[in-house]
Order: sequence, then C-alpha cells, then structure tokens
Amino acid sequence: MFESWEAKSVLVTGASSGIGAAVACELAKSGAVVGVCARRTDLLDEVLADCRRSVPECRAWTIDLSELDALDEFVHRVEEELGGIDVLVNNAAQALHGAASAVSWNDLEYVQVINYLSPVRVTHAALPAMLARGSGRVVTLSSMAARTSTPGEAAYAASKAALTTYIEALAGELWDTPIRFHLVYPALIDLTPGLDGDDELAVSSNGMEPIPAPVLARAIRQQVERGDLELYVPNSMAGFVAGRARDVTASVELMAGWYRSQQPVPDADTRS
Repeated sequence: MFESWEAKSVLVTGASSGIGAAVACELAKSGAVVGVCARRTDLLDEVLADCRRSVPECRAWTIDLSELDALDEFVHRVEEELGGIDVLVNNAAQALHGAASAVSWNDLEYVQVINYLSPVRVTHAALPAMLARGSGRVVTLSSMAARTSTPGEAAYAASKAALTTYIEALAGELWDTPIRFHLVYPALIDLTPGLDGDDELAVSSNGMEPIPAPVLARAIRQQVERGDLELYVPNSMAGFVAGRARDVTASVELMAGWYRSQQPVPDADTRS
C-alpha cells in the first residue's frame, strides 16, 4: 500500500510543460522530492521553481531523452542526487499528426524512439535499484490513441501501443514483487498554462471536452495511491475501449468515418 508522498523521490520525464509539469507540481505539493527533466532548460527552470515552493530539495536536469545511450548514466545520476527513485513517471513524448503515407520516415522513426524506446530504456535502468530496495512505482503515460488506433496518428498510436504492451507484460513478470506499474490513458487534455478545473471532469466528461492538465495530474496521483494499474481520463473511455474490443471492425469503420469528416472539403471546381 502507498502510505504517503512525503520524502518520496520522484523522477518526471518531459516535465518542462503540459502534463509533465502539472504532475511534477502536484506531487511536489503532496510532499515528494521531485526531479524533473526535459530538453528546454528555460521552461524546466520555471517548473522547478514552482516545485521548490513546496519542496526546496527538488532538482532538474536538462537532457535529450532521444539519446538512448546516455540514459543509463542519466538514471544513475538521478538516483545518486535524489537518493534513489521511488516513483518514475514516464511522460516525455512527441505527437505526430498526419496520414501515415505522408509522414516522413525520419519523423516516424523519431516518434518510436522518444515515445517507446526512451521510456523503456529509462524504466530498464531504474528497475534494478527498485528491485534491490524492495519498492518502486512506474507510472507511464500512454494515450487513448493506443487503444483506438486513431487514423491520422498511426505512428503516434503505434508508439504508444508498443509502450503499453511492454509495460503490461513487465507488470505481469513482476506481479509478485513489490514493484507496481500504472498506465494512464488520457483523452483530450487542455494544456493551457494556469487553467484548472473540477476533479469531477475526470469522471463525468464524455471524452469530447478537453480536461485541464492539473485535473489529470490529480487523477494520476490518486491512481498511484490506490494502486490501480489502469486509469482512463475521463473514466468513460474505459467503456469505449471495452466496446471496441468486442467488434474491432465496426470500430475501425467508425473511426474511418470520423477521419473522413475531419478532412478539408475540396474546392467546388475540383470535385468530380
């Protein structure tokens, strides 16, 4: 059972803005010593300052998480400077929109590296110390795209689906150990700085209304405290995913219709 965030050491990746920044600040307010990392030092410093208002011992590191060979050393450095990693939050990711046939190979490959291989490498590096200590939590931000195979986001959806499968399998392998895993499936999240909302949005929203990042951050904190493997935000998306699993063909057809509706209408003189 998760007793308290007080004095827990937490590493949040991709924490310079958006969901990562919201999670870092929420956990610092709960008493955790939070380490944040990202590429953008200026934005990261702002998040660190917010975290330090709650816990002065919070730390920050500037790193490009796509440089896979540097990640083992980075994790070991974080462990030394934070005194271990009690909770790892795999948040860093790169969106990629566009038809699969139009996406460049370089962009597609980069998304697999930063969204899948990078968090797997960080997790792989952090697990030995967690196992030796006999405790640890790994929180991984997936996406509804991983569960719905969203047209127009094929590369992104694939990267998140691969990450989800890896974490699920890892959770099974370590089920009888003290290590716990948490997968998060956000739908539409509003990343407007300073915007917040009622926590009920994480429960009652129908998935079409963007949910402020701090609401998601609080839901993630509560997920870890409960020990739940999965969290859908909003919660109603769990039912949507269950329905999709019962008839994938119908779901793909439904998503195809939605995708067509999002495409620009051709000019009148170009229509056949």
